[in-house]
Amino acid sequence: MCHFYPFTYSQKPELSAVCPWSEVVLLAESLGEGNVKGRSLRVGESAYKRLLVYAAVRQTLRSRVKARELEGVVRSLDEYELHFWCSKLLEAAGKGGLALYRPARAFKVLHRLD
Repeated sequence: MCHFYPFTYSQKPELSAVCPWSEVVLLAESLGEGNVKGRSLRVGESAYKRLLVYAAVRQTLRSRVKARELEGVVRSLDEYELHFWCSKLLEAAGKGGLALYRPARAFKVLHRLD
C-alpha cells in the first residue's frame, strides 16, 4: 500500500492506494525524481501529483499492459490536467476509500484505459 503525505511530518496521509511500491519508485525515477529512503520517497510537487494520480488509478487496473499505458498517460498530462485529476482524487479520498473509484474510473474511460 502506498500512502501520500502532503508534508514530511504529517501524521495523516492525503491518499492511500493499493499499488505496487516498485512501480511507483520506477515511475519516480523515470520522471527524474525520487530520493528513496527505505519505504519513503521524496519528490517535487509535479512528480508528487503524477505519482498520486498513477497510484490512485493503478489500483483499479489488473492488467500489467494497461498499467504501462497508464504510465504513459500520466507522464503526458499537462500541469492543468494534472492539477485537475489530483484535486478530484484527493477530494474523493477525503470521503472514503470507495469514493476514490469513481474519479479513477472516469480517468480510465477518458483515456481509454478501461
